[in-house]
Amino acid sequence: MAAHSQNRRRQLVVNKPLQGRLVLSMALFPAIALAVIAIVTGVWCTRIMDDAMTADAELPDMMPLFYLVIGFELLAGGFLAFTSLKVSHRIAGPAYRLCKSLERIRTGDLAFTVKLRLGDHLTEVADELNRTLDWLNANPPAGCITRSTAAAAAAAAPPPSPAAPGATADTAPEPATTATPQN
Repeated sequence: MAAHSQNRRRQLVVNKPLQGRLVLSMALFPAIALAVIAIVTGVWCTRIMDDAMTADAELPDMMPLFYLVIGFELLAGGFLAFTSLKVSHRIAGPAYRLCKSLERIRTGDLAFTVKLRLGDHLTEVADELNRTLDWLNANPPAGCITRSTAAAAAAAAPPPSPAAPGATADTAPEPATTATPQN
């Protein structure tokens, strides 16, 4: 449970233009179909009631049926909007993470792998990017931080020691700095 909540995205809308297009493309035609069904149902109920009045026949009230159809369509529309937003989130989130990974590569940082959540889309692209990162770590361009150089730098850095009681900021050891990549 802790791993799941730790791996959750904090924002539902990560890439508004992309998610807007996805939700619109997934929900537009079904929403139009639901609206057409509501109109057809309303017209049908009205015609039946008019025909019954013209024939002087007794019919039960059709309004409960009409309200039931409208209620179903509202629930279906809400479910459709929620599901399409959820699916768009499973696409836009990985796309965002892949773009951030490419930015890291462009700055010369190769000491990472791309990790997506279970159920995310674009896993094939992330796998290919990870294979590319593995190759780049094996054949590093000059000035890049690879996994091996990052691990060596972390091993060479002295472990942080807790400040002694009564120590001030002036007596505390300075943090180690890391080299920045050169392009």
